[in-house]
Amino acid sequence: MNIMYLCNDAYVYIAAVSIISLLENNKDVDNIHIFIVGEEISRGNKDKLYQTVSSYNRELSILDKPDIKKLVGCEVEMHWWIENVFSRVFLGEVFKDYPDVNKLIYLDCDTLVVGNLSDLWEVNLEDHLAAGVLEAMGNLHKKAIGLQNQDPYFNAGLILIDVFKWRNGNYDKKARDFIRKVNGKMEYADESVLNGIAATDMKIISPKYNLTSLSIYFSPNEVQVYRKPCFHYSKEEIKEAMEDVRVVHFTSSFVDVRPWIEGSLHPYASRWKMIKNSSMWKNQPSAKDNQNIKKRIARRLAMILPIKIRLHVTGFLHAYIKPLKYVRKYNGLYG
Repeated sequence: MNIMYLCNDAYVYIAAVSIISLLENNKDVDNIHIFIVGEEISRGNKDKLYQTVSSYNRELSILDKPDIKKLVGCEVEMHWWIENVFSRVFLGEVFKDYPDVNKLIYLDCDTLVVGNLSDLWEVNLEDHLAAGVLEAMGNLHKKAIGLQNQDPYFNAGLILIDVFKWRNGNYDKKARDFIRKVNGKMEYADESVLNGIAATDMKIISPKYNLTSLSIYFSPNEVQVYRKPCFHYSKEEIKEAMEDVRVVHFTSSFVDVRPWIEGSLHPYASRWKMIKNSSMWKNQPSAKDNQNIKKRIARRLAMILPIKIRLHVTGFLHAYIKPLKYVRKYNGLYG
């Protein structure tokens, strides 16, 4: 089983918690090779990562981040992401020295593995490039990256990828061409790229493999009001996923903060902290909420509103206002 993470030095301890949770819950898997694409990871943190993985008798390779600007050939709008996130859409470059890596599971470092991933690894992709979990995304967001209303949109936090097909289909070039087409300006960074070039060639899997904050904090009916997706998972599918969760993904939400931030009330926060406190990063202090004052005020105001009004207001902003500049700017580029 090949697992890929990416992080910078500031996020190493967060990635380490996910890695430990993965190793703890997959002890019966014969072989696990973890690949970390690193961005300026310190020697001390690298040593801790190697010691941690070695203690489970597993293999770890820490790879240098590729030169994204050189690969793309233009400036890229980053928002709050680090440049390294684009490594997952340049897999040919990342694994150029690993020709035997023909399949892998990509995992965001802000995840917690709470179950076995063997059955995910054995998913039959058939003729698909990859498999992933749907993200509830409105039609304007899709339009901004050239998708149709009926097309799926995937959360990039966990993806099972046929790396052999990625290489042979020259998806590195497709990623580069997509980024150049939009002049490096994308609403959701590499997730926009992944969906723009591959969403229609991806298989939909159960949300139990990537249970996001959206599914934890909102009912399926509330998700429809809030995100206004063309289609998403049913109430029954979400219920089944929550009864057999394999991966929890701590996506951002106005409802709460993530477990490594002071004051988190996430239902899996205590489990995350327990693993962190047993790790070589146990002395890492909790982070402060670094959202700017405008966002913190907006979040507090939203939480004051009655839930129905809150969902309609935040839903209108997310579905229609947030993607507007990307739709207006790139309308006509696709097709």
